[in-house]
Order: sequence, then structure tokens, then C-alpha cells
Amino acid sequence: MCENKKILITGGSGMVGSQIGFGIKPTHRTLDLTRPKTIEKTLDKYRPDIVLHLAAFTDMLKAERYPKEAYKINVDGTYNLALSCQKRDIYFVYLSTCAVFNGKKQYPYNEKDVPLPVNVYGKTKWLGEKVVQKIIPKSLIIRTGWLFGGNSIDKKFVKTCFEKCLRGELIKATFDRFGSPTYIPDLITKVKQFIDNNTSGIIHVVNSGQVSYFEIAKLIKKLTNSHTVIKPVRAKDVESPLLKRGVMEALISEKIHLRPWQQALQEYIKLLLFDRNNFVLKPKRAKKYKKSI
Repeated sequence: MCENKKILITGGSGMVGSQIGFGIKPTHRTLDLTRPKTIEKTLDKYRPDIVLHLAAFTDMLKAERYPKEAYKINVDGTYNLALSCQKRDIYFVYLSTCAVFNGKKQYPYNEKDVPLPVNVYGKTKWLGEKVVQKIIPKSLIIRTGWLFGGNSIDKKFVKTCFEKCLRGELIKATFDRFGSPTYIPDLITKVKQFIDNNTSGIIHVVNSGQVSYFEIAKLIKKLTNSHTVIKPVRAKDVESPLLKRGVMEALISEKIHLRPWQQALQEYIKLLLFDRNNFVLKPKRAKKYKKSI
């Protein structure tokens, strides 16, 4: 079990890492991926059995504007960490992304599909995958995407849409790109299982189903009993021309199966509605929303 293994987590304060209730989470100052000496010092201090590598340059638009920084962290940093782990025979788990594919396929991508990224973020994460596979052949690479469930630090579409529904604000949501929404607690559950079983290879971990942001917004509106207006828009009309993304970002796995994204989303919306650490509703309003779900 995870409790019996010493696990070191990079990016422990991020959207995924902050939701993990186990492991050692050194700060960026303590473990700087761009400074190999800090990696060596940290691994020698904690002597982990497993490294769960979550830290990454994830802002897709910023990666286009600052490609050197993205490569420095996502490629060079991953190389530095993997090399240090290889020397110490440490089991390595690398979190990757659906952005390694070009998005031109008509159906979700499975583990056998060949990556062909079209933006800097996707390219750096794919190179990170190749680095890990080369240095530590028995490593585990997890591809995921369209994450939600980061609670207080969640700044992505689902949380933003939820807040706008409660305020009754206009929501603009794209209808011409498709992905697989992934609930972070479900992802973490799978990570635990993989660690317990020393799983290796490449596995896609997403909640089942493919959907557009427009369809997600409509479900959130229904779950919150909101009267907000949702306007369907094309991705090209709301995104920077600097950033290239494909139409299909959904993933599917030939190895595992997670519950439908709709079930996971409903669970998260309930938590947001009634968790006072995230949202405070007046009693009458809370009772109104409770009846809707």
C-alpha cells in the first residue's frame, strides 16, 4: 500500500498535488528541477521508493510566448529528475497530457496512438515522456486532461463556470472542441493503485466519455439550478491565435475504466455547493440548490 512506501511528489502544491493526502512534498526552493544539485540533495535526504513527478510548466499560452522556459522545466527538468532517480533505482511516475496528440482524429486517442503535438506545451510534455522512457524503461506515464476538482486553487473551466452560474453571469463556452473531463480524486485513486502494483508503461486516465465545454456548462447550469445564459462559441473566436490546439483532445484507455464524467462532475458540484471552505451560501439559497441536485 502507498502508506508503506516512501513517496516524493514534485509539484505538491499544484492542482493535483495539493489533493494528494500522502507523500513528501518538497517546495520549489528545496527541489529545483533546473538545478540538479538540489535534486540530488533532496533524494539523498528523503530516500524515496517512488517519485511522482507532477511539476510542470502547464500554461499553454505562456509556453508559446516563453518556449525556452517551458522546455527548461518540462524537458530538461524531467531529464534531471529521471536521471537522479535512475541512479538510485527509484520507481518513477510521470504525469503527462492529452496535448501530446494533434487533435485531428475523429475519435478519442488510446495508448497505441502515436503522439504528434502541435503546440509548445504538448511538444515539451511528449519530449518529457521520451526522456523518462529512455532513462527509466520500467517507469509509468499517465496521460490525462481537462482536469477539475482542485477545490480552492481550481482556476479551470468547471470551477469558473460554477461560480458564474451562481452569480448569474454570461458564460461563453466552446462547442467545437472535445475532451474527457477528469475528476482529480478519481485520478489520484488510480495513481494509488498503480503505485501499489508497480505498474509500468503508458496509461490514459480520464473519466469516461467525450464532451465539449458547452455541454459541460449546460450540465453545471442544471445542477446549480441557475438561470444564467450560456453562449456557444467557436474556439478560434475566444482563443489567442498564438496557440494551436486540435479539435479532439479526448482520451480513452484500453487498460482501465473510470466512471462517466457526468457522475464525477455532479459529485464535485455538490462539494462546491456545501463545502464552506470553498463557497458560502445563504441558508435559503443553499436549500434551493440542494433541491436541484
